[in-house]
This record gives sequence, structure tokens and C-alpha cells, in this order.
Amino acid sequence: MAFVVDENGGITLIQGDSGTLTVNDLPTDKSYTVYFAIKNKKRNTIGSEISLNSNAQSAVSFFISADLTDLLTVPINKESEEYYYGVKICSTDTQTNVTSEETLIIGESDISDMNTITVYPKRVEGVS
Repeated sequence: MAFVVDENGGITLIQGDSGTLTVNDLPTDKSYTVYFAIKNKKRNTIGSEISLNSNAQSAVSFFISADLTDLLTVPINKESEEYYYGVKICSTDTQTNVTSEETLIIGESDISDMNTITVYPKRVEGVS
């Protein structure tokens, strides 16, 4: 399978392939909405954000579709291209209507580190 997630949360894939990213160690005190987004080097969002409900569980798994990774292009003159992703948990207090948001650090201990997606060019079209 050409969709690999390493121990630091870095993803390596071939453009147009699908895979799963599991986010562990979520707080279980309430049900959070967990968001996943991909950005390019200019910080533009690629495709649409994906959201899941944690249902007060400590992990969620995002299915990253072939349609989404197909948007991750590699310039003709390059072997690969790097993108970045982020994960955020959000909740709203029903009594105060105050929303809290927290960006998660996936597999990294430094807030300045970005989670990367290294994309290699598509080799075959497959289902179209």
C-alpha cells in the first residue's frame, strides 16, 4: 500500500492513493469534533476539511480519499512535493455557548514542527 504514516505522524503517499490516519490520545472528557486539513506551502487549504465526532473516545481514524490525495500534485521537474496537515479538536459548552479549539501536535514535541505529507507522482490512473 502506498500510504504510510510514520511514528512522528509524517505521511508518505502516491498521488491518488487513499489511506487512513489514526489520531490517538484524544481527551475523553466529552465528545469533540475533530478536524483534519491539508495545506500547501502557501498555506492554502487543499480540498475540504474532514471532520469526525470523537464520541468521547481516545482515538479517531480519518479516511483520506483518493479524490483528496489526487489534488496533491507534484511538479513535472520534481521527484516529490511536500504538503502539511493539521488536526484540531473543538467543543462548545452548551451552558455558556463558548467554543474551545485546540490544535493537536501529532507525534512531535515542538509546537513549531509541522506534520508533513510527502507526495510522489501518480503512476497509474486506476478507477476513474
